[in-house]
Amino acid sequence: MNFHRIADQLIETAMEQGAFDNLPGEGKPLPPPPPGDPIEAFGFQLMAKAGAIPAEVQLKKEILRHTEQLRTMPQGPQKLDAMRTLANLQMRLAMMLEGRR
Repeated sequence: MNFHRIADQLIETAMEQGAFDNLPGEGKPLPPPPPGDPIEAFGFQLMAKAGAIPAEVQLKKEILRHTEQLRTMPQGPQKLDAMRTLANLQMRLAMMLEGRR
């Protein structure tokens, strides 16, 4: 007996026992699959579970952190350096995103 037959038999038994009755969403259509490549989506899920962050996301987080720091920083040479760093990060992100197109 192959796997498909075993699975079908288990599903039929469960249906006869009413295991699928009164489930939430019964009679409603399934939600549409997410847009994009399912292999890529799986890869992102796998990376997220492993704690890995794509470079674009990491850069965006850095940009947000630097933007917040700039808001509270007083005028002066340090703020100019921080602005240069932020501009550099934004340029790197733009180049990275442009490379994907």
